[in-house]
Amino acid sequence: MLKRILVAVDESDHAKKALEQALMLAEQMKHPVSLTIMHVNPSISINEPALGVDLEERIAEEGKHVMEPVIEQMVGRGVAYETLLVAGDPVTEICRMASERKCDLIVIGTGGKSVLAEIVVGSVSHGVLKHAECPVLTVK
Repeated sequence: MLKRILVAVDESDHAKKALEQALMLAEQMKHPVSLTIMHVNPSISINEPALGVDLEERIAEEGKHVMEPVIEQMVGRGVAYETLLVAGDPVTEICRMASERKCDLIVIGTGGKSVLAEIVVGSVSHGVLKHAECPVLTVK
């Protein structure tokens, strides 16, 4: 039985579709399902911030930019949710948070890369599929 779904979001169309799919799943359940909507900022490393740059403020700014349309999409849907903003490796952070929050399902968009591109470059969705402790639904 699904009780908690983690949805990984960024600014891509695939992420928007993943969130919509997770919302439809939650709405169709006969019992309450809550969503944990998560954005991972992969671009910040410990060495990157210049002197005087507040790392937490920078994560919050990007998160606000990413989460504003997500929150708009949630309005009027009647599904309980929380938003999370973290920095780090997306695969690691998504899997870690799903485990910590005892999520029953991860929903993630897939960029539609070719098999060769995934082998050479890799993808977040492929990494999550390999390492997650719970089922993963990929949305194209």
